[in-house]
Amino acid sequence: MYRPKRRGRLLLLVFLALSILVITLDFRGGSGGPLERAKEITEAIVAPIQRGLTAITRPIGNFFSAIGDLADLREENKKLEDEVAGLQSEITEARDMAEENAELRELLELDESWATMDRVVAEVIADAPANYRWAIRVDAGTSDGVKKDMAVITADGLAGKVVSVGPNDSTILLLVDPTLGGGATTEQRRLTGVVSGNGFGEDLAMEFVSKQETIRVGDRVITSTYNQGIFPPGIPVGFVSAIGGDARAAEFEIQVNPFVDFARIDHVVIRLETGDRVDEDVSGG
Repeated sequence: MYRPKRRGRLLLLVFLALSILVITLDFRGGSGGPLERAKEITEAIVAPIQRGLTAITRPIGNFFSAIGDLADLREENKKLEDEVAGLQSEITEARDMAEENAELRELLELDESWATMDRVVAEVIADAPANYRWAIRVDAGTSDGVKKDMAVITADGLAGKVVSVGPNDSTILLLVDPTLGGGATTEQRRLTGVVSGNGFGEDLAMEFVSKQETIRVGDRVITSTYNQGIFPPGIPVGFVSAIGGDARAAEFEIQVNPFVDFARIDHVVIRLETGDRVDEDVSGG
């Protein structure tokens, strides 16, 4: 039990002596002492290792830093995209409102140049019902004074006629429907005939025009009360786009390019059977 204690004390004294010696050598040796040289050797060995580690770890740190920045950029880009989409939506809405307002202004000013009759402005609410191929539904009906067979127009010209009426809505048969025909005349030549449809995307047909008449491509076609036509006279229909027919036939085959774009009707005017109506046929017939 006694020997281990002596050995421990001896080791403690050795360590204390070594410590004093190291301190003395470092103090006396100044900058050129053995410890300083040991420090320089250590730095010479460690410095390249540190530079190598820095060369390896710095790109890794930059990479993870770039990942964080990329997430921030993506979030900012998403915010900017949402803002752009919102602005584009507002621009589109404003443009649509401006176009609708312009269309309504034109519709409300129709009486300045056409026959004066009371009218109802209606909005298209649906496409053709099942029992009609070329027709639309509008939000005006008997409560607004609408009746069957009333003329329907747009700011560009004749659109069709009312074929069925409910309390608050009506079905409009468009002029492009082959079953709908109406009296027509040319504005320049004063010849008469009947104009009817050939479906969407096709010119109208003007029939029963004698070859004794004079007609030219480009002549404007307007409505007429010819053959007890249901439409008020003087409403623009379109212009003559082609003239043909069998040489042996007594009548022309005339194509009329309509003024109305039937695929893009948003509002219509229904001409009511009230107010002043011009009953005299503008063709003189």
